[in-house]
Parts: sequence; C-alpha cells; structure tokens
Amino acid sequence: MKKVIKITGITLLAILGLLLITAIIGVSYFFISTNDLTLDINKLDGNYRNVQIFDNKNNQILIKNNNYTPINEVSPYIIETFVSVEDKRFWKHRGIDIQRMLSAVVKNITSGSLKEGASTITQQLIKNTHLTIDKTFDRKLDEIRLALKLEEQLSKQEILEKYLNNLYFGSGIYGVHDACLAFFDKLPADVNLAEATMLVGVVKNPAKNSPLTNYDGAIARQKVVFSVLSNNKTFNAETLNNAKNYKIILKNGLIHNKMYKSFLNNAIFESTLLLGMDEKDIASNGYKIVTYMVKEIQEKMFNEMEKYPQEYNYVRASIDNKSMGVTSYVSNLALADNKISRQAGSLMKPFSVYLPCYENKLIYGLSQIVDEPININGYSPTNFNNVYHGNVSVKEAVANSYNIPAVKLLKELGVDTSVQFLSRFGICIDERFQNLSLALGTNSISPLKIASCYSSIANNGYYQDAQFIKQIIDKDGTVVYRHNENKQQVIDNDINYQMLDNLIEVSKSGTGKKLSNLPYQIACKTGTVANAEGKNTDAWCCGITTSDTFIAWDGSTTEKFLPSNYGGSGYPTMSVKDYAEFIYKDNRPNDFNIPDNIVQLKVDKNKLINEGIVQAINGDDKIESINGIFSINNLPKVISYNVEFNVKNMFFEDIIEFYGENGFEYNIYAMENGEKVLIKSVICSGDIIRVILEKPHIFKHYDYFIEIAK
Repeated sequence: MKKVIKITGITLLAILGLLLITAIIGVSYFFISTNDLTLDINKLDGNYRNVQIFDNKNNQILIKNNNYTPINEVSPYIIETFVSVEDKRFWKHRGIDIQRMLSAVVKNITSGSLKEGASTITQQLIKNTHLTIDKTFDRKLDEIRLALKLEEQLSKQEILEKYLNNLYFGSGIYGVHDACLAFFDKLPADVNLAEATMLVGVVKNPAKNSPLTNYDGAIARQKVVFSVLSNNKTFNAETLNNAKNYKIILKNGLIHNKMYKSFLNNAIFESTLLLGMDEKDIASNGYKIVTYMVKEIQEKMFNEMEKYPQEYNYVRASIDNKSMGVTSYVSNLALADNKISRQAGSLMKPFSVYLPCYENKLIYGLSQIVDEPININGYSPTNFNNVYHGNVSVKEAVANSYNIPAVKLLKELGVDTSVQFLSRFGICIDERFQNLSLALGTNSISPLKIASCYSSIANNGYYQDAQFIKQIIDKDGTVVYRHNENKQQVIDNDINYQMLDNLIEVSKSGTGKKLSNLPYQIACKTGTVANAEGKNTDAWCCGITTSDTFIAWDGSTTEKFLPSNYGGSGYPTMSVKDYAEFIYKDNRPNDFNIPDNIVQLKVDKNKLINEGIVQAINGDDKIESINGIFSINNLPKVISYNVEFNVKNMFFEDIIEFYGENGFEYNIYAMENGEKVLIKSVICSGDIIRVILEKPHIFKHYDYFIEIAK
C-alpha cells in the first residue's frame, strides 16, 4: 500500500512540476511577445471606422452623425443590461475574467477551435479599436496585454463610456447615441429597458439582429437577452415582465440614414454575402463599397414617399437595364429586399402563363379566349368585381389583367411546364402553389426579383439578377469584387417581343393607362392581390423602358389592409410615372427594337371575331382585316390568293418580281399541260422578291403561277 501511495505522490509531483514549467513558459512567452505593444488612448475617442459606401459617381453617402455620449447621459438600463450580458463581473475584474477564460479554454480544447473568446468589455474595446479581426492565439495575447494596460490608465466608468461609443450596431451605425436615434428616435438617456435589451442584442451579430434589417431576428435575440438578465437577477421579475410586454416601434431619427437607409441596408447585406464576413469586419478592415445608386433618383423617390400614408408598407426601386445595377431603393420595411416575400398577383402572369404559351406555340396576340365564369375541379377563380367580357384576345386579356383567360391558358399549357419555365429566372415554386392558382400569382416573391424578371423583357430575353454593389475595394486599393454584366438568354427574342408588345398595350389602354401620355415607349404590368375574404393585401406596378425598370409595391400591414379601391393601377402606377418623368426629363429613352423575326400581318377580322380563327390574308384588299404581329417561327395559316407578279422574259432566263410578306414562303410554279409544276420555293426577307429562273428551252414561253406556301 505504501508503495502505491509513494508512486502516486511522485506522479502528482511530476504533473505539478510540468504544469508549473508550462505556466512559467506561457507567462514568459506572454510578456516577451507582447512587450512592444503600445496602448493608444486617442484611438478610443470616437475615431470610428466607417462602412464606406459610395454612389455610382464615387461620392460617399453620409450614413451617420458620429455623436459621442458621456456615460452620465446614458440610461442606467443600457449600462446595467450591457454589463450583465456582455461582462457580468466587469466591475470586479482588472481587465480579464480568469474564471470565464478557463471555461473558454476547456470549450476550445474540446471543440478544437477558438470559438469561445471570453472577452471582457475591456478586451472588446481593445479589439474594436486597436487590433485586427483575426482569431489567432497571438492576437488574443495582444488583446489581454492591452486590456490590462487600459485598466491601469482609465476608470471602469471611462472604459464603459468608450466601449458604448465605439460599438457597431449595423447599417453603418457606430456608437450608442446614433443607435438610439436610428432605432427609437431617442437620446441614450431616454431609453427604457425593453429598448436597451434590443440594443444589446444587436451587437453580437448586427447583420442578423439589427431591427432595421431583420426585425424578427432582433426580437428573437432580445428574448435571449431577457433570459440572461433573469438568470443574473439584474432586474426584478416585475420590471422584466413590464419590459417584455412593451411593444417597440422603430422610429428612425437619423436624417441622412433615413434618406438612404433602405439602400444602404441592402448594400451592406449584399456585401456580407459577397465577402463572406459580417458588417463589423467589413467596417474594421476599411473596405470601400461602390454601389449603383444614382443619388438624385434616390432622393427624389425618398422625398416623394415621405408624403405617402405611412400605415402601409411600400417599396420603390429602379434598375439600370444595361448594368442590372439598382439605382434607387426606398422602403419603410426593416428588411433586406430578398427577405421580403409577397404575392405578386397579376405581375406573374407574363412569366407563369403568357411567355411559355408563346414559346409552345399555343397563342398569338390576337388569339381569342372566352372570358367567362369557370369551375375546374372545384377551382373557381373570378375577375375583378366578378365582371366577364366574352371573347377577348390575348392582348386584351393582358392589357386589362383578366384572370379567367390566364387560368384557361395555364390549364392548356400545363402547370409543370410553367414551373419549369419559371425556374429559368431562379423562381422556385413551392408544391403548395403548383396548381392553376399559379396563373394568378399566388406564389411569393420579392420586389427586386420580379423587377429583374421584367428587366429581361426590356433586355430582349436576357436575364440577370439586379444588384446593389458595383465593386468592393480593400484598404490597399485592390478591387476584391467587381460586378460584371453576365446576362443569360432565357427567352428567344421573337417570343420576348410578342410579350413586350402586349405590355406596351397595358400602358396605352389597359390597367397602366396612367402612363399613356408619356412621350416615349414604356411597357408595364399592374397587379392587385386580395386575401380569401376579399381584403386587398398587395398592389403592384412594374414599368420598363429600353433604359430602366421601375418597381412599385404597396402592401398591407398586420394591422391594416389596403382600401378596397386601392390597386396596382392607382398609386403604384403613378409612382412609376413619377420615376419616369424625373429620370427622362432631359433625355428620352429609345424605343424598343423590333426583331427581324417579327412580322406584321393582316388577319381576317370576320373569321377572328365570329369563329375565333387567326387567319392571315394576302392579296385581297376587299376583306376586312385586323393588323397583328407574329413570329416567323409561328405564323398563322394564310388564305391563298393569286400573287400578283411581273415577268421579264429574257433569251436565256425569266426574271420574276413581286411584293411579299417578310418571313413568308412562296412557291413558284410553271404551268405545263394545264398542271402546276413546282420549280422554286423562296422565303421573303424584305418587301420585294426577285427570282431569276433559267429556261430549259430558250425558245419556249412559260406561264407562271405563285402561291403562298405557309
């Protein structure tokens, strides 16, 4: 027994000795490696690093006020909540929390990483003002050494004051003063406990927890903060319960931040995705973010929307069609655009119904559809106000946003075909909406996503997602990201133009006719969405010119629906008009180009109206006709009449000339023994066809006959 005890004692002494040696080596390394570190107190006094954001002309966008708040002007709720959540032994330790550090060491060893930092408020202040964001062992030692030095030079009150004024709260907001203004339109002294818990919740992950960009995320994090306060017994139960029941209403009091807030939030969020780092790291590393913002357009639309009834949600945005850069974005929602998910209603019809129907050669613009009450296996959609119009053309159905023709066409097309077509635009349809209701836009989408889809129509069928950021430059001047034009063709140009022609008609005579007096071509589509009880929830208008795309969306809130007479053809369409009139006041956009594979034909009006048959006519002016446009790849049947032509009889050849319809094929026959013998087929590629025919027998006279082959 004594032998065992002796061996155990020797082992314990050996372990203790090893630990002592390790500790001596560790302490020596710590002091040697951090010996040259210098604490710069001046870096703590509001020398903030900005998220540098620039507009398309390389002018920096103002986003914050840089106000410094003394600790005696900060609400006790803010002070006590930050200390409790971030560093509950702050008032007792001397810069580092040994107990917390040991716990973090154990967790890091077991996880094999440096996930747990155990940083005190003092250490966080040092990290935010003196050091890089790298999670390395040496950087942690530097942080500890400087924290110890800082505690020797400043009081706890002074350290906490510097800390609160250097914190990053997302959306380019530094310091507790600007955060309180930006979130609550209050000074720090006036903030209550509920608001203080939201402030504390933001700093851990501003991109995820800022109420300006993710209100739900901010509320979720706030609940965690309440739990910590309860566990730490920082406030009594009654005080905490009152704070939990307090409803926070966001009120942005930063003027510049308010004007550019929505655009900046989206640009910062986009940059975190592009660089794979959070907002604070982007700011700390001195990145310069250059956007596509046209400041004049942003300010014009912001000022316009300031007059808007604030009880409704809204988004207004514009896209440059060539670069696919977002030139303005204004919203009263505390969300990044791709987090907004609303039913687009009739705005989806061109993509879910009409374009794939054109592509599958199911329709022409003049095709007739009966607009009438229907019931398809229990599904009974209705038109606006339950009004039906009998026989209508596709063009009329699009212009006036009739629902029944769209549903009938989707049934003929097939829902699966529609879903596959939408996937070309990166639109994934949930199984719940893979039914005939897809024709009416029951799926959800964000404003910029649907606007990007309409930009593809303006871009001759080439699609690319719109983006806020043009390029990102690091602190050394190196471009680390550049947005390139990378459009992919998703629609053939003849299919695309037939849809565009319908959308131009929407602006001329349909639901978007408020745009009809603009002195240039503009196409648009409107949409209005109602819930099952008939309450209006969403109103849309998207307008396109050759240069730009404009999107206007108004939506109900959880407290208030849109009025019953509030639809896409009203205020949203007027917003698009305001956009266009401002942007094109000096330079009008060009008209849309008509592709070479699009032709205009006369169609027999009697057959169209009475029989619903689209039949082109040629060579007989006595028949009453309607003009329509068609793709040469999908031409209607033609009533054949004798084609008038001229023949020049030469010695070795005959020369035939006649007028033809572009894209049509003509058969030229020679009459032999009373029968037609086909000798040549030609396709018209202009107005006049000229054919030279060699004569097999130079002394023989030939009689010719020409008819339309297609």
